[in-house]
Parts: sequence; C-alpha cells; structure tokens
Amino acid sequence: MVLRVAEFYSGVGGMHFALKETGIDFQVVRAFDINTVANEVYTHNFAEVPLMQRCIEALPMSMFEALKADLWTMSPPCQPYTRQGLQRGSDDMRSKSFLFLIDLLGKLQRKPTFLLMENVVGFEKSDTRAILLRQLVRVGYRFEEYLLNPLQLGYPNSRTRYYLLAKLDAQPQVCSDSEGLPARFRYEVPGVEMIPPAADCDGHVDFEKGAWDHDKVRQIMAFMEDLSDDELASSRLSQNVLDKHGYVHDVVTPADRRTCCFTKGYTRFAEGTGSILQTAGVVGTDPMTVENTRYFTPREIANLMGFPAAFYFPAATTVT
Repeated sequence: MVLRVAEFYSGVGGMHFALKETGIDFQVVRAFDINTVANEVYTHNFAEVPLMQRCIEALPMSMFEALKADLWTMSPPCQPYTRQGLQRGSDDMRSKSFLFLIDLLGKLQRKPTFLLMENVVGFEKSDTRAILLRQLVRVGYRFEEYLLNPLQLGYPNSRTRYYLLAKLDAQPQVCSDSEGLPARFRYEVPGVEMIPPAADCDGHVDFEKGAWDHDKVRQIMAFMEDLSDDELASSRLSQNVLDKHGYVHDVVTPADRRTCCFTKGYTRFAEGTGSILQTAGVVGTDPMTVENTRYFTPREIANLMGFPAAFYFPAATTVT
C-alpha cells in the first residue's frame, strides 16, 4: 500500500526527505507553502510533486477531501510560539492557517489516518497545543508528544523541537474547551539509539543546559565543506562586524560538537541567530580575525540539520 501524504508548510522539503529515510512506500499528493523562495527550493528537489502556493484557510473543503491523504505532515509557522517572539499563540495571525486545519479535522469525511506535526520548543506551553489536543480527543486520535534535539542523534546542532504523532484509532470522546490535558512528553524515541538528555532530580529536562555525552556527538568538521577561495571570501565576517559584534556571537571550532540553532536572521544579526566558525586558534584566547572567522554556508547548515547529500539549492538561490 502506498501512503498518500499531504505536506502542509512544506518549506524546502525537510519532511519529504525524512519520509524517504524511513523506507516507507509513499507519495506526496500535494505540498502547500506560501513562501516563494522555499517553494523554488522544494520544486528544485521534488519537481514531480504538485505544489500549491495559496493560503490554506482560503481553500474549499472539497479540495482537502479530494486529496484522500493518509498522512498529514505539518510544520506550521513557529513565530507565535518562539521564545524570542511575543508568544501570542492563537492570537497571532500567523497561527490562523494551523487553527483552520485543526478545525478541519472535525469536519472532513475522509480524515487522515496519521498526523505528524513539528514546531519550536515553546509550542508545548501554548494555547494552540491545548486546542489541538482537545480536537484530537474529540475526533478519535491517539497521540504521543515528544521533545527532541538533534544532539541526541549525533548531529552537532542544538535545536530542540516539539513533535506530535497521532493515529485515528481511538474512540471519540467529549472534551470541553476548558478541559486540561496533562503534559506527558517523551524525550527518546523507542527503538532508536539516542543520547539521553540530562534531567534534574524532578525529571525536568533542559536540552540547552543539560550535560550531554558529547563523545557520541560528531564533530563539526564532519559537516564542513571544502570551500573555494570565492566561497571563503563571501562567508567571512567583515572587520567592522567583528569589531562591533564579535563578542556576542556564539563561536565554535571545527573540533567542537555543538552549534546553536540557526534562524532566518543568520548573517544579518549577531545574537541568537546561529554559531559562527573560528577555523584557527583557541576561542576566547586567540583573537577572531577576517582570515580565521566565517559564517557557515547554507550547504553546511543543511548538513548540520541532517539534510542528505541529494538535497541542493537552485543556482539562483541567494543568502539574502
């Protein structure tokens, strides 16, 4: 049986590549995203997939029924929930399309059997999560929630994420809008070899501050590319940036085993947007210079995020 997949918020194809890694026989029947650049990258890698650049909430129910999807994958906008944002949750306009999909689950005649949803850490504390879980209970989905970090799989990038898996095989139940659902997060995936995160005596896990068995995390150098002189020149930090903002960057070396989460502000803003690479000397002892300090390239960031070698950017795609 071929699993029919509807890929919402398809981005540059991370969920699609992840599905290919599973070995499952599947077909993405349609992908959805409103970001033009992301769609160009997605189509460059998956030209066979029909991709729709439309607001999801403006589409008729008949279109969703016609998909006959067995699985919905969803990576809705993270801005309403990120720790660096205002955390307005469901009051943020950028959450409206996801709320529409949640509501749609109660109306469709042909509901997806499986759901896979991903978002930033912070979503697990949001009112949108409560709305989602109540709807799943009402419709008859059994679900599991996870908080996971790529470090656990040996990737040297600290990027904690919320994941939800759901299957339509439970008895629908009455669930009021005020009913609270307990937080039962899993921090490891059964059957998968992972590095367990550190926890305090109360069982609270903090991926960012916890102690890791770093010997099992690969070194950054394994994810670096051999750059040409032109590529090196374009990735270097200017002396002006080093003088003004060098001290606020998260600086790592090729031998290190951890980088910070990379955001869309990388290369444009200094603090909290991702690590920079000091290729020579000792961080904190030897000065950062134009010659020994650079940004990670887009391909290297993709490597750190687990994208396969088969993933590539169109030639016309630029950093800015």
